[in-house]
Order: sequence, then structure tokens, then C-alpha cells
Amino acid sequence: MITDSDIVQLIEILGPAGVSTSDADLKAHSVDESWVDPHIPEVVVWPETTDQVSKVLAFANARKIPVSARSGGSSLEGNPIPLYGGIVLAMYRMNQVIEIIEPDLQVRAQPGVVYSNLNKQLRRLGLFFPPAPGSSDVATLGGMVANNSSGMRAVKYGVTRDYVMGLEVVLADGRIIHTGSRTKKTTSGYALTDLFIGSEGTLGIVTEITMRLEGLPENIAVAIAPFETLENASHAIYECMRFGLRPAAIEMLDPEIVQVTNRQQGLDLQIRPTVCVEFHGSTSDIQDQMQYLQEICQDNGCLAFQTSTDTESRERLWSARAKAHESMQLEHPSMRLVAGDICVPMSQFGEMIRYAHQVGDAYGVVIYAFGHAGDGNLHTDIVADPNDREELERALEATDKIVERALEVGGTIAGEHGIGCAKKHLMQKEHGAATIQVMRDIKCLFDPNNILNPGKVLPDE
Repeated sequence: MITDSDIVQLIEILGPAGVSTSDADLKAHSVDESWVDPHIPEVVVWPETTDQVSKVLAFANARKIPVSARSGGSSLEGNPIPLYGGIVLAMYRMNQVIEIIEPDLQVRAQPGVVYSNLNKQLRRLGLFFPPAPGSSDVATLGGMVANNSSGMRAVKYGVTRDYVMGLEVVLADGRIIHTGSRTKKTTSGYALTDLFIGSEGTLGIVTEITMRLEGLPENIAVAIAPFETLENASHAIYECMRFGLRPAAIEMLDPEIVQVTNRQQGLDLQIRPTVCVEFHGSTSDIQDQMQYLQEICQDNGCLAFQTSTDTESRERLWSARAKAHESMQLEHPSMRLVAGDICVPMSQFGEMIRYAHQVGDAYGVVIYAFGHAGDGNLHTDIVADPNDREELERALEATDKIVERALEVGGTIAGEHGIGCAKKHLMQKEHGAATIQVMRDIKCLFDPNNILNPGKVLPDE
């Protein structure tokens, strides 16, 4: 338990404005966007410098007080929820873009910088940071590094890990280390940068990130194609990737999501399995690729083929996919959405959508299936009444069933949302006992007192 004396020491480190025990602040930092029940911390602190983070962790480690780092709170697996109370380290005051290194196409930034705000600053230089998570208006760089986040553009641009060049990290005992370099390649020592990416704040707290950037594309175009059957849509996606097209995003929506999106976004798309594709590049390159895509879709029996290049109509057409999750929330305002995030070999994507709906029928729950078809990342959202514990349990069991099938076909339990506490019970099924023990050994090496985001990622012993 945190004592009054502990609060006094935290105020000495952070100042009165950097520490709060008010009910409103504690409740606000007890949840994320997941189905996981709230857990109230004992105190919330807002560091503004690496030195303050270092002093807070050194203090917490000496007292063996749990510390959970948090920024935007948009996570879907309970990643930042303080399961054991303690200190919530709210990082969103560390929100400065330190340096844009234009000649090297790089940026140095603090972890509280919001993804979309960074790209607004970069746009004037013709640059951008591509991973584009769905919650880009609230997701922070620190959270993206912690979860190795990505989004619809991963098929072309990759994930957060592909852009992080170096990190400043505060370890559990307060030591500050620097990993990586600003060079394109290095063989110098262990790849510690990669170890911290995706570790969800269980090994250290990131306080500065150096990333590489991309040049903005000359043009963007989108296409929407509904198909008679899921098989036809899946085969069109396979041929798109097989025959060398280079989409920035290639997505699939099930008919249920199309229907909801039509209602909530005022669209009039055919209620069919629908493929959404986005291309980035020069005008001539996009024209060539769009023509080839149309031929592929028509060969696979598409029922229509809509395209757009001007910004307003393009964004409206793409809203069928970009606002899918928002549409589901609007459709079920009093319900909880249990999110799934598997990734499977591309050839299994369409079959996994079919299987997800079979599971939904078997468990008597409403399920929506959609995702990044080009890299096999399937999202499922299952509707559950938060006041009906039995229905919520069925939704969770259905999600586990889908995850288990993904593992059977060579997939993974998490494509981009991380593990948090919601999926940690499935980790051993994917990795095996021996590998999990190695992960525990690494955790113990970095955090012997288990103060950093305890109860996350690794299954309970």
C-alpha cells in the first residue's frame, strides 16, 4: 500500500501538479478501450522529463510499488490497466517532437506525442510516419512502441518496429540506457531496441524514440469491390498479392459490417463481402495498378468496382473501412465490444472469417469480422452486454475459440493489439512452456522486483 509518506516523496520528485490521488483522476486511469474491468490505481503521476521518470522508478523499485505506464488509453487488451494498483505513470505530458532530422528522414520524439499530431508537423516537409493505427488521433508514439502497433498500411509500409532506430529507456531501478543508433544498419552488440518494442512496458519505460520516416506519396487512390462470395473475394486478394500489385492497404469487410457502416456513415454499398484497396504512388503508377486490380476483381466475379482519387470522395468511400469500428460502437452504444486480433497466413484469411461467424452462431453472440487481408490480420468484434456476465463469458470463450483455430493454421494470437492481460492465458499455447520460461527469465533480469506493469503479457504461474 502507498503511504502518505510515499505521496510526499512523489510530490518532491514531480511537484504538486504532477501527482494526484483524486477519485476522478484515479477512475480515469483505471480503464482502457477493452472489455477488461477497471482497476483503480493508488496514485497518478505525470512526469515531464526522463530524470523524473528515473527518480519515480528508483523510488517505486525500492518500495516494490507496481508502476503501469499509460498514454492515450486506446489499447484493446487491458495493456495499461493497473491490475495491482500502485502508480500509474501517465506519459502524455512528455509530448515534444524534439528534432526533425530532415536530411536523414528521421525524427526524435517523446513518447506522449500523438501519432496524428506528429504527421501534421511532418506533412509540411513532405514526410510521414506510416504505421497508422486505427486510433491515430489518440494513439501515442510510446504506446505504439510498447505494442509494436500497425494498421491498414502494414501490407506496404510495415509495422512500428520497422521504423524505430533507437530508444531511450528507463529501467526498473531507475537506470537510463540508450539503444540502437541513427544508422541504417549495425552489428554492434545485442538488438536491445527490438527487445523493448512490443514489451508493453514490462521491461522498461521508453522516454525518447528515434524513428525513420517516409516521403509522402504523390497521389492516393482507393477502390471498393463487393463480391458474391467470400471465396471470390479471398481469391481476388490472393491474386492481387501474388501477381505483384503493391497496395498500401488491402482490407476485407464481412457483409454485417458493410450493413452497419451503410447505416452509420450514410453509405449505400452492396451488402456483400467487400474488398477495399488503397494505392500510393505516382499518377501513372496508380493508374496502371488500378487497371490491373480491376481486371483481377472482374475475373473473380466482382459485382461492382468503384474508384476515387480526389480527397473528399476518396475519404468517403474509404470510410466503409476506416470507420468500421466506430460504426459498430454507434450501432451498439450500450454494449461492450470484445476485440479479437489474430494474424494468420494470407491464404487462411477468408476461411477464418467464415469460421468466426460459425463460432458466433455456436455461442449465440453477434460477431463482426474484418481486417488487413493483405497481411492476414483479422479483427473480430463480439457484442456483449456489460451487465450480462454470462453473455460476456460466452463472448470471451468465442474469442478464445477463434484464437485457437488461428494457431492451428499457423497463425498468432495477436497481430497488432498486443497481449495485455486479456490474452496472456493463451501465450503458452502459441509459444510453449520452455519459451515462456525464457521470457520470464528476461523479465526477471530487467525487473527482478516485478514492478513494471505486473500481470501483463506472460501467463500466471
